[in-house]
Amino acid sequence: MKILDRLPIPEQEEADLGPGGLVTIKPFQIAVSVSLTIKGIAELDPGTPIFPAILDTGHSHNFAIREDHLDWAKLPRICRIGSIRLGDEILPLIAANVWLHRNRPNMRMVEGGAYLLELNEGVAVYPQGMPNPARLPILGLRGLIKNNLTLLIDGKKRWVTLKT
Repeated sequence: MKILDRLPIPEQEEADLGPGGLVTIKPFQIAVSVSLTIKGIAELDPGTPIFPAILDTGHSHNFAIREDHLDWAKLPRICRIGSIRLGDEILPLIAANVWLHRNRPNMRMVEGGAYLLELNEGVAVYPQGMPNPARLPILGLRGLIKNNLTLLIDGKKRWVTLKT
């Protein structure tokens, strides 16, 4: 099953609508649409907020989000399950899963439901005031690998396909 179907990779800066207004997608960033839910939710409520994240194969964890961006997710509660070290900083891990929204083929537009990424190791949260936190939430390579997904990046056509 295709989750991302020829999702375009922009060559110029683009704007995307996030819950807090417009956000910038930089050239050659793979922008995906996600939702965040507490661990154990088996079905995505249609009212769950959708927001942009960057698919970053260089990010070695599941998913990382700034503490102030947690407002975008509107989680009813947050359960801390541990922590990880990032350089000299300690980042809390919360019990949450990411839902990756399918796109309309060859477009970034959301269409056709969402795919649950089970993140048993949790989601990393950049604390308020941390120097150089992620500008947007980041979906990392570990989250794709642990869910047995196949990622194809076509550099010539500048698109991404992600499938089960």
